[in-house]
Amino acid sequence: MGSLLRWYSHQLAKRQYTTNMVSSGTVFFCGDVLAQQVIEEKGKKHEVSRTCRSTFLGSCYIGPIITTVYNLVDKVFGKSQTPLNSVKKIGLISCFSPFSITFFVILNSILQAKTSESIIYEIKNEAPNVILTNYQIWIPSHFLLLTLVPLRHRVLLSNFIGVLWTTYLTHSANRKRRQLEWSGRYDLDKYSLVIRKP
Repeated sequence: MGSLLRWYSHQLAKRQYTTNMVSSGTVFFCGDVLAQQVIEEKGKKHEVSRTCRSTFLGSCYIGPIITTVYNLVDKVFGKSQTPLNSVKKIGLISCFSPFSITFFVILNSILQAKTSESIIYEIKNEAPNVILTNYQIWIPSHFLLLTLVPLRHRVLLSNFIGVLWTTYLTHSANRKRRQLEWSGRYDLDKYSLVIRKP
């Protein structure tokens, strides 16, 4: 285990962005598989396209964005890990969250070939809830990461926290959908969930 961590640290020192892209993609892949197989119990009905989409976004979007933001806050406020300095860094990171999450929603919708009307609807109705939940989960998590964890390991640990958060959100969404299925058949249109009696 120690040799693996040393190898990982060496790769981070030489290729920070590439290493974080690979680690973020891997963690998002594992998170989506965990959500579909353990929480949603899809079994053979596993949505491969969803897993590929999550892996792509984790690797090519989340990894570089998080790495850039962490580098920026350390450049602005220095590498001091005092509680006061960590609070300043969290404030700056929180300013980026609405923009990064909204753009994530847009990218995810585009990859699903959704219409422009659907994308606008999700930005107005889904993104605010995701941003609020993001603050509730990530503000205390970032405080711990910025206070106790060295820069080179933050993206990896934040991705693992992200897996738990994503798994929870996926489970909650599917639990609501199953409750609707119990009460009757459902149809999904561009804007709403319409309940029909069997």
